[in-house]
Amino acid sequence: MDRWVGIDEFVAVAVYGSFTGAAEQLDTSVAQVSRRVKTLEGTLGYQLLNRTTRKLSLTTEGNVFLSHAKHLQHALDDATSALRQRDSQPAGKIKMTAPVMYGEQYIMPLVNEFMTLYPNIQIDMELNNNKLDLIEQGFDFAIRLGNLKDSSMRARLLSHRQTFVCGSPAYLAKSTPIKCIEDLEQHVCLVGQSSVWRFLDNGKEHQMNVKGRLRCNSGWALVDAARQGLGLAQLPHYYLMEAIEKGELVEVLNTYRPESEGIWAVYPPRRYFPTSVRELLEFIAKGLKTP
Repeated sequence: MDRWVGIDEFVAVAVYGSFTGAAEQLDTSVAQVSRRVKTLEGTLGYQLLNRTTRKLSLTTEGNVFLSHAKHLQHALDDATSALRQRDSQPAGKIKMTAPVMYGEQYIMPLVNEFMTLYPNIQIDMELNNNKLDLIEQGFDFAIRLGNLKDSSMRARLLSHRQTFVCGSPAYLAKSTPIKCIEDLEQHVCLVGQSSVWRFLDNGKEHQMNVKGRLRCNSGWALVDAARQGLGLAQLPHYYLMEAIEKGELVEVLNTYRPESEGIWAVYPPRRYFPTSVRELLEFIAKGLKTP
């Protein structure tokens, strides 16, 4: 008996919460999904799903088997990818995610260019500022910014981001000179998602709580406020470089810049990478500019 029968159907039912959702995802019938899951349960000798007229849920055994079943799917994908490593032209579907702003401004233009070069590539991109579960949701990789915390994932460094503190010439002309970090206490700071600003002082990281009239979780909104002379902003370079080059903003405290942070591709541990994913990561890495 084929030991793989029912695994894809079972995982789809568990992920989408119903036989109907699984059937739509797998492009098959509800009856076929149900038959294959029952076959899998018979092969294993355990009931994996609790079925009622109103609710579908995993049994204890189903929960245990689910994570292993997902790894089996990845193992089969890896085995298939190993056979395709010699492909000269990337092809197939790549599912990826990235933060909204950075994805819109920097990743998607490169992805679109890559798709132009390789017409057999399909991209499923989700722009989302949340840390999505890559295995649970079937992503090939995620673009993530800053310091990484999830050690269960593998990562490739693509580029770096540098953080600046900037203000408009008009604001700086009418304000107290800024020579050291402590001078910020006399200034209006434009606050983003965090009111803690990071610096490097004599080789050691220094954090400072700042305050001001405006708090906003949009970097572009803070750039605009800084341009209009409402205060100082600390943001990654990709928000600020255009305004600095135009003379609309001026960097201060440049000798206290914090250490640069990574821009990463994060992906589940897999022995083999599909040619398409590997080539896309190479393309993105070459396209990203480091300050």
